Amino acid sequence: MVCTLTKPRYLPLPPYLAHQLRKVLPNVYGVQHVPCLSGTREKTLAAISEWANEKTDPKPIFLLLDVAGSGKSTVAKHMANQWTREGRLLARFFFSRDTKTTMSTDDFCSTVANALISRDPELKPPVKAFEELPDFGLFSFEEKFNGLVISPLEKLNRDAILIIDALDECDNENGSCDELLNALHGQQASTPRLRILATGRPE
Repeated sequence: MVCTLTKPRYLPLPPYLAHQLRKVLPNVYGVQHVPCLSGTREKTLAAISEWANEKTDPKPIFLLLDVAGSGKSTVAKHMANQWTREGRLLARFFFSRDTKTTMSTDDFCSTVANALISRDPELKPPVKAFEELPDFGLFSFEEKFNGLVISPLEKLNRDAILIIDALDECDNENGSCDELLNALHGQQASTPRLRILATGRPE
């Protein structure tokens, strides 16, 4: 008996699946991730939005913890897109172990500072002046964060949100992730207008 196969039909892939199948080189803006599909993770997104909109007793940090593959980065990308449309996103930094750049904190402060400058070009002179200090390379991470991000943000005098995704993928071999966490924790009382959405694994 001879069997013949009918001519196969090739249907176009949904955009989100086509994106996942492409070789997308990660970058700190999260180009490698896609936002949530409509109707998914609604409770999580609602909780984050409620936190971001709180006026009476604002909590400066929202920490989303869950196991690998649970969709934390998808949520972070979704909120990044939403807050960008609303003009509320200060900056975003998506860590990833896939490249040296995306697993390092070396460019963290400058990335956030450049986002600040894009919001208000008048902040460029003080930011660049701080970067050009002769002893800039000797400053601690927290000092750089304060000089490049917090001080200019206070001059900008407006509410802003910072997204930091996948803290567990930040290289901590030399304590870099610990320095980042300490710098963020130290800003809780001094800059309540800066809100930080961070994601990571429970450990």
